[in-house]
Amino acid sequence: MMAKKVFALLFGALLLASIIPLSEAQVSSIVILVSDNEADSALAEELAEVLNATVVVTTWGVYDPNVTAEIMEKTPDKVIIIGGPDAVPKDYETELDELGISYVRWYGNTRYETNLDVLRKAIQEYPELFDNVKVVIAHGRDIGAIKQARNIEGKKFILYVDNNITNTTEVIGVLLKTRNVIILKSQLMNRTAEQIRERIRERVRDGNITEENVTITPEMAWEAIQLAINRTETAKEMLDNLPIPAAKRLIELAEEKIQIANGSYNEGNYEKAYGQAIAAKAHAETVIRLAGKEWQKFIHASPKFQLNREVQRLEIKLRVLEKAGIDVTQIKGKLEAAKAAIQAGDYDTARELIEDAKNMLREAFMQGRGKIKEKYLPVNPPRGKGKGRP
Repeated sequence: MMAKKVFALLFGALLLASIIPLSEAQVSSIVILVSDNEADSALAEELAEVLNATVVVTTWGVYDPNVTAEIMEKTPDKVIIIGGPDAVPKDYETELDELGISYVRWYGNTRYETNLDVLRKAIQEYPELFDNVKVVIAHGRDIGAIKQARNIEGKKFILYVDNNITNTTEVIGVLLKTRNVIILKSQLMNRTAEQIRERIRERVRDGNITEENVTITPEMAWEAIQLAINRTETAKEMLDNLPIPAAKRLIELAEEKIQIANGSYNEGNYEKAYGQAIAAKAHAETVIRLAGKEWQKFIHASPKFQLNREVQRLEIKLRVLEKAGIDVTQIKGKLEAAKAAIQAGDYDTARELIEDAKNMLREAFMQGRGKIKEKYLPVNPPRGKGKGRP
């Protein structure tokens, strides 16, 4: 039922495309904020190419005030957040609100629903930019297939499928009226590739439907193992003695699968190494999700920790203004007074001072956008690319 509702919305969006005026995508500054989840980040990069936007990447499930500072440096008119709150924490929305930066969040409950939501809303807002876009179909959890999709040249949109979502392909084939579809066949899609191909052929009779095989190479297996290790280390850091027994067991499972993946890699069994690494990464991401929710409970229960965290966030943002030559002396004074109030246990006074500092910072940011642009933006920024984060 959910898929049918999404398909109906997509159809309505395309009917409206002919009457929506030209977008401002080419004249406004857009930042796309996305996690380093391979599926969402690939969507972000492709959308950035179409919109001439800049991509800023945050670690999956982790809030980092330095990412907000990076967005400030780009002085965007609008931020498009791709992915749900589990992937890109709501803290970023709070920060953008406080800075007076307009934003929207495009997402669904899964990477597949996020995929469709991004497509639907991009077509609604920027219909004229999606003419002659080729569709590349890949399994949504296949890191290698997604990487191969990103390397295909030309203006394209990646459509994710799994073993339960095949109707998506026929709907996209009709709605985008595409004449160019590329299906990436991989080990994870072997059971559905033929069904997908036949459904598309029924609806894109005059189109060019091609297939490419995705072969698991040693490099691909090694990259998957490294991603799993990095994600597991992030999960362990976030867990940090939090009382979540289930999460600790998931960490153990992730580490076991990484060990098996390494052993399989050394034996030359790259398919097994690849599969075990993907499974380990999924376990680690579940831990990050659980730990993130537990940290939110801790923060709300500790006024001192919460207020010190607010001060730290503001200090990081202040550095952006300071480096651009903007006077932040008064704001610093407010924060120093807030620190003293927190130390004295006067939390009400600290909150008032922090709120004053936020308002002053927002005003300084809005008035100093020109100086910040001059300081941070390159003369000829690469199209659709951002500095990003590992």
